[in-house]
Amino acid sequence: MELARIVSAEMLPGLRLALRFADAAEGVAELAPLVAQGPALAAIAAAPSAFTVTQGGRAIAWQDADGDEVDLCADALRRMIGAARAAAE
Repeated sequence: MELARIVSAEMLPGLRLALRFADAAEGVAELAPLVAQGPALAAIAAAPSAFTVTQGGRAIAWQDADGDEVDLCADALRRMIGAARAAAE
């Protein structure tokens, strides 16, 4: 299986991240449930739109208050989108 690569990302209201991948797949990842699991991902809630696509499209990253990087890999985001689609069907 080919590794997922993000070509575009846009934060939507409600901590929803619209993504498009190099293979033309696209969807919306619901980040709110993930962020609610604990403080490790607080940087996402603090500045949702302050992310960058990093590692050649392999991750989305935010900087926390200490300057550390908080990132989500493209493969995990792709699985989140697939799981959400499957649940909706």
